[in-house]
Order: sequence, then C-alpha cells, then structure tokens
Amino acid sequence: MAKKPPQQPEDIFAEVLEDLINALGTDLLSVVLFGSAAAGRYVKGRSDMNLLIMVAEGAQRTTSRLLPFFSKWSPAGVAPPLVMTPDYLAASTDVFPIEFLVMSATHKTLHGEDPLEALELEPAHLRLQLERELKGKVTALRTRLLASGGDARALTELSREALPAFVAFFQAYLKLTTGGFPGDPAEVLGAAAQAGLQVEAFQKLGQVRAGQIKPSPPELVALWEEGIAELDEISHQVDRLAV
Repeated sequence: MAKKPPQQPEDIFAEVLEDLINALGTDLLSVVLFGSAAAGRYVKGRSDMNLLIMVAEGAQRTTSRLLPFFSKWSPAGVAPPLVMTPDYLAASTDVFPIEFLVMSATHKTLHGEDPLEALELEPAHLRLQLERELKGKVTALRTRLLASGGDARALTELSREALPAFVAFFQAYLKLTTGGFPGDPAEVLGAAAQAGLQVEAFQKLGQVRAGQIKPSPPELVALWEEGIAELDEISHQVDRLAV
C-alpha cells in the first residue's frame, strides 16, 4: 500500500528500514538520510527524503529488488535512492566531489556504519569539477534563455528549476576559499557575497523564485543575463584558484 507524506521524517524510519532489510537482506550495509530532511528543514508534502543506500560488493539485481520499496514510499516523498557499493563510492570522490561535499555536510545515518564519515575530498578535484560545472552552466543557460523566446512562463520555469543547483556550486566555492560553508541554503548567497563574489543578480533571482518580486519578461531576461555574466566571472576566478 502506498504511503502518505509523514509529519516528520522520523515517523517512517522504522518501517522504511524494515522494508529495505526485507528487500536487500544481508546485502544491505547502511542507509543514510541526506539533504533538507536530514538538516531539519523538512516540510510535509514539499520536501523530498533523500536516501543513500550502501550495498555489498557483488550484490545482484538491486534495482529490481528495490522497485516494490520505491513504489510504496514514493508517494510519501521518498526520492529515488542512490544505491552504491563501498568501492564505487571510494572510486567516485574524484568525479563527484561537489555532490559528496554537500551530502556529507548534512546527513544522518539510519542503519549500519556511516559511509561518509571518513570521506576525503581532494581540493584539486573539487576545484576542477566546480570550474567545469560553472562553464557548462553558462553555456546551457545562454541556450535556454534564448530558447525561452522571452516567454514569461518559460522564464519563470527557468528560475524555478535552475537556481537550486547553484547553491551547491557556491558552497563548493566557499569550501575551497574559506574552508567551510553555511548548511542552510538560504544563507549561502550572503556568505558568497561576504567572500567577495558578485552575486547580486542571483540574490534577485532568488527573490523572483520566492515570489517576492515579479519583474516583467524583459526585466527577467536582463536579470538572467546579469546572472550569467556573474557565473562567467566566477568561473574565471575558480580557474585561477590555487589549491
């Protein structure tokens, strides 16, 4: 039977773990909650519950074994879980350091040993991925902005979809330059500005996404152009970082 969103994530942990143990048996090594639900920012009906599931090396058919689990818990707000083995995680920190940085900063181990506790991320790998992601986003945003044709709905959708991803990039920049970053996404842009980044356009775009300001379509196009210019400059700063 499909589940409904809980009042608090903790309300479903016991049953979620029971279902995972039934699905994976001895192949299940650990379960980690990460993201907003682990950070105390869960909002019923709006927040996803993100899980990292560690399985034994050589575990077979994990996807098909987890299909009934996800069908049951997806309506409750459980996102498609990340399923990894210890070797896969250890071999991926040089490829996805930003993702692991953000994940390890705010997480809660629900079962087994904490696979993120002793995770080591090389600053050089973090800098390289950050530069690559920023430059890729500059190109992608220019293309999508042009493809919008200046349509109000398309521009609003762009603001809604694109902005959350940039929080992780600013967190990675702060980690490289200051050694830490705010866990609350609402504080990240302010910290980036204090660190010397030009992020005024992104702060205004955040207000657009929150419905606090409602610029006209031409104004929103201009605002995104300013944001793209900010990202372009930040990518050059990252390129020059010595780590």
